[in-house]
Amino acid sequence: MNTTSSHTEEQPSTPFIAEVVLQPTDVPIPTDSLDSTEHHEVLMGAAYKSPTAADKNATVTVLGEEGAGELRKVIATEFVSKPVQLTSPPVVLQNSIVLIDPKIPEVKYTIDAANRRNLMVTAVIPQPNDGTKNLVLHPTTAILLEYGVHQVYEPPVGVKFDVMECAYHLKTIEAQQNLRFLGVIPCRESSVDVADMLSALLGLRNGNDLGLAGARRDKGLMKVAVANAGLRVAKYARLTRSDGGEVELAVEELELDFPIVVKTPRGWSTQDVYICNDCQEAKECVSKIVKSLGPDGRKTQYALLEEFLTGEEFAVNLIASPTTPRGVQVTDIWRYHKIFLHGTMVNTWQSMVDPHDKTYASLVRYAEGVCRAVGIKYGMAHIELKAEYDSKLGRWVNPAMIEVGARMAGGRKSVMAEAVIPGWYPFAAMVDAHCGFPVLIPPSFRPVKQATHVFIPSDKDGILKSMSGENFERLPTYYDHALSAKVGKRVRKSKEIGSFCAHLWLTGTTEEVHRDAERARAEFIVEVDPLPEEGDSEAAAPAAAPSSPTEEVPSPEPTVAMPNAISVA
Repeated sequence: MNTTSSHTEEQPSTPFIAEVVLQPTDVPIPTDSLDSTEHHEVLMGAAYKSPTAADKNATVTVLGEEGAGELRKVIATEFVSKPVQLTSPPVVLQNSIVLIDPKIPEVKYTIDAANRRNLMVTAVIPQPNDGTKNLVLHPTTAILLEYGVHQVYEPPVGVKFDVMECAYHLKTIEAQQNLRFLGVIPCRESSVDVADMLSALLGLRNGNDLGLAGARRDKGLMKVAVANAGLRVAKYARLTRSDGGEVELAVEELELDFPIVVKTPRGWSTQDVYICNDCQEAKECVSKIVKSLGPDGRKTQYALLEEFLTGEEFAVNLIASPTTPRGVQVTDIWRYHKIFLHGTMVNTWQSMVDPHDKTYASLVRYAEGVCRAVGIKYGMAHIELKAEYDSKLGRWVNPAMIEVGARMAGGRKSVMAEAVIPGWYPFAAMVDAHCGFPVLIPPSFRPVKQATHVFIPSDKDGILKSMSGENFERLPTYYDHALSAKVGKRVRKSKEIGSFCAHLWLTGTTEEVHRDAERARAEFIVEVDPLPEEGDSEAAAPAAAPSSPTEEVPSPEPTVAMPNAISVA
């Protein structure tokens, strides 16, 4: 009898775990069932039938067949009968990036860059829009899905965002959906620290150093880190008394002349920044800041008092990646044109300059040093500084930092940079840097046209009755605009970036752009009705939600929004 027939042949048995650990090279591991769809099915949470129940939980919003959102649980019910299986781990079906607090229109360009790399886009919204925020700065889940975001995670309604719980949910989603998160990208100033923490909690190596996270958000710690790197910063003091009683001593100790600057330590877009001409003004401003809620929603424990730096203000934008020649690379520089108005320096317009011009060489070196000092190694950086012009040398000298942001610049600066710098694709570079991919750097960052961001102000405070001159398309150098002022809504005398009636972007020759910038500001006229008296039976109309594109532009439900199917990489 033939005892070697196939039906009686001894079949290899699955080895015990100890055998693999002790003899990893001698024991064969079965590989007969590596079909990822059989080995580990993509799981999605069950649908919520009650909107009330959905409001109390973090959820996944699925884009339904008719385009409406279907609320689902973040975590799917799962039965794991064999926790230890001596086979290869599940095949990753899709790589993904995580966007923290995306805004319009930048999210569109980021999605396009991700799609070209076959990356899924997952958005995290720490503070969902409650219906009172501008939909451009704070888009809803439905808007983000329409733009092409695949998933949107939001905390439960009325519950403070918990970065640890968000990380747990994202790791569970990663396991159940066969995803692999490659990078976490902050889309506004308030999301920088969230992105840093989530990147570390997701186990990503291409995240910025958490040990310097404070130096990337707190303006006091920022100055410490930059000064320790041997770079010039303004003299400053931290004041903790809510009555401003430390102002005189600070001015004396720092040997400051007026004017001086008082600001909140964790703000953005010129919010809570005051230029003070005497001690009384400074005391009042310190009192407004200390113990109050800052722009980021956190209680402010101190105010910064600083020397008023002389010179002109600039913004220097950079890309950071180990794949660039020096680790950080200046991509574009913008000169700010400001006037002193309403107790602070108010923007008129901001114009791009040539970073390769030797006139700005000290700004380039200084900005790269600041970027390294605060630990920005991956992604975009935005540094605001002041410098003085030396007419004998024909160069800008003595740069000193105002602040640094570890994120892409606002004001559509990256959109404009892509429009006027051949071969530069900042959104693609940002995605590549955060994912640890090589970043494509063009041979030159010299702009071929003048790009300018114009701030269109209101010179009145009241309920907007009418406006003229808002047809900006009439201007020969017109590129784009965003109009936030609305008839019937309140307008204010423009001061902070978010208080302007409109923002206008121009491209062309320097002379043409300058002419159109002045014309646009001069020809824009508003007429207002007075605000109702306090106690008037009719409530004052609320102000139009600020649409400042430099702010870091909702679904009332806490969600992770998802399409019907996940594409396979």
